[in-house]
Amino acid sequence: MKHDQLNKTLSILALAMFVLLSSAQTKQALASTIKAVVNGAVITDFDVAQRQRLEKLLSGNRKNLSRTAALNELIDDKLKLFEARSRNMTASDREIDGAVSNMAANAKLSKKRLLSIIKQSGINPETLKDWLKVQLSWRDLVAARSNSQVHVDEAEIYQLLSDQTKKDDKVKEAIRFDLTRVVFVVRSKASNGERNQRLKEAKRFRARFSSCSKDLETARTLTDVAVERVGRKSTTELPGPLEERLRDTPVNKLTAPIKVSEGYEMVAVCDKKDLGKQETLRTEIQSKLRNEQSQMLERRYLSELRSNAVIDKR
Repeated sequence: MKHDQLNKTLSILALAMFVLLSSAQTKQALASTIKAVVNGAVITDFDVAQRQRLEKLLSGNRKNLSRTAALNELIDDKLKLFEARSRNMTASDREIDGAVSNMAANAKLSKKRLLSIIKQSGINPETLKDWLKVQLSWRDLVAARSNSQVHVDEAEIYQLLSDQTKKDDKVKEAIRFDLTRVVFVVRSKASNGERNQRLKEAKRFRARFSSCSKDLETARTLTDVAVERVGRKSTTELPGPLEERLRDTPVNKLTAPIKVSEGYEMVAVCDKKDLGKQETLRTEIQSKLRNEQSQMLERRYLSELRSNAVIDKR
């Protein structure tokens, strides 16, 4: 009797294991179902699901990509990567790793914490790296083609500049700065106490700073202080927050220290030259026209790759 009951129990366990294994295998099979083949490269259902999750995460849960849209993006990515490889312009592992680090820094997270969040969202970190490889490679491909094919007409700039000058009284005058970067380096595994001490040292140096010619030489003699000449930059070439800090900083003075990946950064303003509103507007108009042409070129480029590809959707 006990023997029969044991056999029955074992049979039930075996059946349960079979169901569980079959279920897992079915899910795995579904996940690896081929959805498209692009020039011989396979895109699976798993790839599509990963792209949907990645887009949702990158958009802060605001964007829900349909399966069709995700598949089309992946097809385009395959084409872009094939093109980059054919022109020996594929982003390197170092560039990709740097992009991941920048994403983490922008989110005010450590790289390890960012990758942990990605895993918790059901995304393989390689999915993010593959996506970044395409973005970086395609950026360089489009830039290379734009440099040779995009030309902004001076007559068009002049006409738009003339029209805009009459309308816009709120445009700030452009300024050209002569800049040098000063970083009080902090080692990556430094304690909070060490970081606070370096910040105090940076602030003390800033308070004493009164001459680029003299004090930058002094900075070069200090331990764990990096001095890097940036050169001449106009306000139209600088990100907004930095531009405002530089506008508020007198010549032969340093901006307030801010935390960067290497430590605490300050920027020495060694010269300022007022370029006027015309220069600001001209740069903005030229940039706008160039961006419009580059976007058109990018669309044509991708359309060209698609027309020459063998794409089999399933």
